[in-house]
Amino acid sequence: MKKIPGTLFHIGITGLSKDNLNLKIWYRNQIIFEKSRLLEEEIIDNIQKLFDNKNLSIPRNRIEWIIKEELKELTPAANITFIESTVSEMLEEFQYTTTNNMKKIVLMGLSNAGKTCIYERVFEGKKPWELIHQTATKGITYKDYEIGPMTKPMIWDLGGQQQYLDEYHGPLRKNIFRKASILLYVVDITDYDRFDNARIEFEWGVNQILSFNPNAKLNVFLHKSDLIHDKDSIASHIKKEYAKNLPHEITYHLTSIFDESLFKAWSDIIRELSPKSTFINSILRQFKKQKGVKDAMVIERYSGLTCGSTIDPFDEDIVVGMISLLIVTIEKVTKNMELEKFKEFKLETNSSSILLTNINEDLILVVILSREASNNNLFEEIEEVAKEVILQLKKLWIE
Repeated sequence: MKKIPGTLFHIGITGLSKDNLNLKIWYRNQIIFEKSRLLEEEIIDNIQKLFDNKNLSIPRNRIEWIIKEELKELTPAANITFIESTVSEMLEEFQYTTTNNMKKIVLMGLSNAGKTCIYERVFEGKKPWELIHQTATKGITYKDYEIGPMTKPMIWDLGGQQQYLDEYHGPLRKNIFRKASILLYVVDITDYDRFDNARIEFEWGVNQILSFNPNAKLNVFLHKSDLIHDKDSIASHIKKEYAKNLPHEITYHLTSIFDESLFKAWSDIIRELSPKSTFINSILRQFKKQKGVKDAMVIERYSGLTCGSTIDPFDEDIVVGMISLLIVTIEKVTKNMELEKFKEFKLETNSSSILLTNINEDLILVVILSREASNNNLFEEIEEVAKEVILQLKKLWIE
């Protein structure tokens, strides 16, 4: 495949002989022209005509030279698609930057399932209305993020259009699933007509990732749950259907870009990726035994994701969302008033209190106190124990 110098066009030629050639032209990573069974001269004519129609002034002799160079490499091994080329570049990047903290997540789902939105909402802070008219992913894209020193998820976002699904099922599958830690599959639960198609594609993805990594985690986002009245019934139906052919442990999440559910779901996944989460939870459970402490959690400051928590999983999504909103509000107020970042903040209500304390520049310890913490003057004692907890967490963080 050759890039036309000075443009964003790529040309790919495949075929077994110069009398029977296949031509594909990409603009960025989208195929805009495709034709089969062409002679060499017809290849040049088709390219020249396309560029003329787009008012691109590219001399014919330059096109002829590019085509001749491409034809020199015309062997079965050189018949590479644009997606294959992209995957090759991604592999080089992954192998070059990989660390113990970097974890590869393969993100799959049919077209229009909302795959890209589910990480841009959390990791890039985009608002729901900014994501409503999101364009479809062309081929494969990847993004990498950093959750403090907790972990570095690298997300391989696989476009869901049929033309791309066909390519994933070919030789690409090895490079896509190799070294992957998590399969994250997104199902649009409003798209009833394609439930079977989604299930079949998910089963294929599960078999692929487990063949390369038997310890990979399997997660399904039952997405766009805000649009379904009886979402629990739909979720139960999907789980039952998926369990028929897959005797594997699968974690399901009901998600929407319009509420806190995405933050809770991603928090679960990040905790799956990081071995430190087990130790954080152990520290927090011990802290919860302190009289007056109702619950405790550790939140990553910039993403709002939970790194550890003692809160009931059924309640955590609401609490995480509200605490994240509170932290954003506090930091906005301190910034607008030209104050330094808060070190400690206490919010007291009629029934309980919330204490927010900085652990380091990445993390915040959130302590939900019971009513007795105020009535029995336990607050000072809890603060002292919280300082010890923070020291333990800091030590764990730098190890």
